[in-house]
Amino acid sequence: MKGAIKAKDPPEGGGWRLRYLAVMQGLRDAIDARIGARLEGDKRAIATALLTGRRDAISPPVNDATFISGLGHVLSISGYHMAVVAGVMFFAVRALLALFPVLTVGFAIKKWSAAAALVAAAFYLLLSGAEVATQRSFFMTAVVLIAVMVDRRAITFRTRAVAALIVLSAAPEALVHPSFQMSFAATLGLVALVQIGMPRLFATADHGATASVALWGGREISMLLLASLVAGLATMPYAAFHFIASRPMACSPISRRCRLFLPS
Repeated sequence: MKGAIKAKDPPEGGGWRLRYLAVMQGLRDAIDARIGARLEGDKRAIATALLTGRRDAISPPVNDATFISGLGHVLSISGYHMAVVAGVMFFAVRALLALFPVLTVGFAIKKWSAAAALVAAAFYLLLSGAEVATQRSFFMTAVVLIAVMVDRRAITFRTRAVAALIVLSAAPEALVHPSFQMSFAATLGLVALVQIGMPRLFATADHGATASVALWGGREISMLLLASLVAGLATMPYAAFHFIASRPMACSPISRRCRLFLPS
């Protein structure tokens, strides 16, 4: 049955959700205004996008350039951004607490630093709008930080499995998205490298050639190269399927413009 339209008075308080959205929008506007005092044009828009997740001010030519060049994912707040925020907070708090010998001797400052990093990551999630990719990155980061707080190994296959279960419980449709598949494939390869590859590569005597090279930073450089290689190989099949085999046109999701994909 259809009846007449009845007008109702608007709510007085607005509810906690509306108040939360208003506070977050006020913070985003304040950050954008602060950035605008120093930067202009696309520089300002990109800086705002990286901090608040608002990408509407980026001009279409810059959007197309970043997308076609393969750098469009940098503007989408995901694992890299969340890791930077949590990592900087973790090491900064730990370095600050380490300045006080009383705290380093009698308290677990590593756990305190992980808790501070978790709070910072949660705030960044709320400030950036909590998109699906950002939620997935936050869950993965939170699992690692919580593992540090409860004295568990942070980089394990179990940690990755728990993060995947949390993500799929919150957004089951993420299973078929390339971002989910590629991020967890890369994570699987990196975890395998840390748990299986590193012990075998560097399980030599202290007086061996490997130990001598490690003293000069060779181990760190080798791990960076191997991490990039493993992550690239792990995500290659998914990238080929989603962006080459089934995508003859490269389309920008923001400007809605498409260009023909031509391999070099």
